[in-house]
Parts: sequence; structure tokens; C-alpha cells
Amino acid sequence: MNDLPKRISQKRKLQGLTQSQLAERVGITQAFLAEIEKGRKRPSLEVLEKLCGALGCSADYLLGLPPGRQYNALREDEPETALPKRGITAEMLDEIAARNISSDELMQAIKLVRTIKDDGRR
Repeated sequence: MNDLPKRISQKRKLQGLTQSQLAERVGITQAFLAEIEKGRKRPSLEVLEKLCGALGCSADYLLGLPPGRQYNALREDEPETALPKRGITAEMLDEIAARNISSDELMQAIKLVRTIKDDGRR
């Protein structure tokens, strides 16, 4: 997520938006956006999703993830908003990206965890 502050700032400037204008579109304060762009604060998944919408780009782009990877889509039929409900945090997504884990490997790991949890309940 090291690229996130720089990418948000670049996309904002390319669109000719001030921090205040983008913050208003996203529903956050200009001060909070400034902290995000400085790398001092991290946006929640909800704010990240709104930033993507306002800037017209994907979360993968803002996070600096390689094209073709779909870390956010655990299943094609689930919306990205399902991630917090599943306990997936931004930090977890950072770790997945840092370790270069493929979508298939991630799905295998999730299936393994589900199996282990189900066995523990019996």
C-alpha cells in the first residue's frame, strides 16, 4: 500500500480536483484526505471504494497491485462490500499482495480454513 498516497494524489491532480473537492465527493474531510495522501492515515475499505468511484479507477490500481490479479474478488458473485463481513481487512489484502499470492491460492487457503473450522465444530 506504499503507492496508495501517491496514486490518490496523482489521480486527483490529473482530474483537476482539489483535496476539498475530492473529499466532498467521497464524504470525508479535506484534513483526512490530506493525511491519506501524506501516508499518515489509511482509508477504510468503504472510503477506498468511494475514492475509486470518485477517481474512476480500481482499488487494484490505487493499491499498486499488478494487473490481472483479483485480490478483492473472493467469488465473482460477491460484491466487494462482502470483504469486511468476511473479516478481510485492508492489512490482509496488503499481506496477500506483498506475498504475491494468486487468486487461486487465496481461494484454496480460504477453503482449507473453512474445512478446519467445520471440523472443529463437530
